[in-house]
Amino acid sequence: MKPFKILILDDDPIYGKVIQKILEYSDHDIELILAENGFEALKRVNEETPDLILTDWDMPGMSGIDFCKMIHKNKEFEHIPVIMCTGINTSSEHLKIAFESGVVDFIRKPIDKMEFLSRVNSMLKLSESYQTIKQQKEELQREKKKSDELLLSILPKKIAEDLKQSGKSEPELFKNVTVFFSDIVDFTKHASRIKPKNLIRELNEIVRAFDEIMEKHHCERIKTVGDGYVAVCGMPEANPNHAVNIIHAAQEIIQYLTNRNKKCKYNWKVRIGIASGELVGGIIGSRKYIYDVFGDTINTASRLESYSDPMRIHLSESTYKLAKNKFKFEEQIPVNVKGKGKMKMYFLKTSD
Repeated sequence: MKPFKILILDDDPIYGKVIQKILEYSDHDIELILAENGFEALKRVNEETPDLILTDWDMPGMSGIDFCKMIHKNKEFEHIPVIMCTGINTSSEHLKIAFESGVVDFIRKPIDKMEFLSRVNSMLKLSESYQTIKQQKEELQREKKKSDELLLSILPKKIAEDLKQSGKSEPELFKNVTVFFSDIVDFTKHASRIKPKNLIRELNEIVRAFDEIMEKHHCERIKTVGDGYVAVCGMPEANPNHAVNIIHAAQEIIQYLTNRNKKCKYNWKVRIGIASGELVGGIIGSRKYIYDVFGDTINTASRLESYSDPMRIHLSESTYKLAKNKFKFEEQIPVNVKGKGKMKMYFLKTSD
């Protein structure tokens, strides 16, 4: 354990030496900080933050009371116990002034060695208790931060905040949402040729990049299922540009993979499906939280992904209508899709 730091403030060097000598008999490991006036003491407090302060009352320039008032104005130092060493005859009014300034105990001059050591040891135990509590609080804060970061890693921010504040998050219908659904082309075939450790590393790197891109465009990743990646914009927080944001993110994802494939050992391509409409979002589970989305819009985005071409962005008619003035599209011949009937589909045109 680190030695206790005791600041001795006394303008009489003789008393300073007396206190130093007595403290050699303390039960604690002590490091002394000496100051002969209040201004010097204030500087030393800021530099070293003592565990205990021993100060004289009556000193030129700045009294011990004024010094105590100064340091206890600062919340960083308000916990430091102060013992006032005084030879003046203290009245009840003196005591009131001293205690209000932050003094917690008195020692009369001339100093009695046993009384002095007893009071100092008592204050050092108090300081030690404070430090223990402080360390426990800091540990709790670190654990809370880890817990919050873990919650945010698996849940959208708004949902995580709802859980922290009320312990629950009600399911909600979102009417204006755009869904991004991607899948890696021939993933199973490629995965069988790659060592598991390398495969997970590749997926982690790609998902991290996708997450950063989605966050940049105000979108939210909902989940990954194997090599599948699902993200939304417009929930759980409304966003009038949900379709445009998702398309921008999809464009950047294709550009990211194109650039990555030029310099990496393993090459990956994706198919992307995008659809807009209504979705229900809510927490699934009570022990292992999962925020999931439900509705026909998810199914539509999935179908669009499966009918897409590698490294192209395939969109529903609903998304096309929301973004037709912002991008160029290629309309496809309507396709009879299982469970959906005939669907109009659009490819986003790539820039020349």
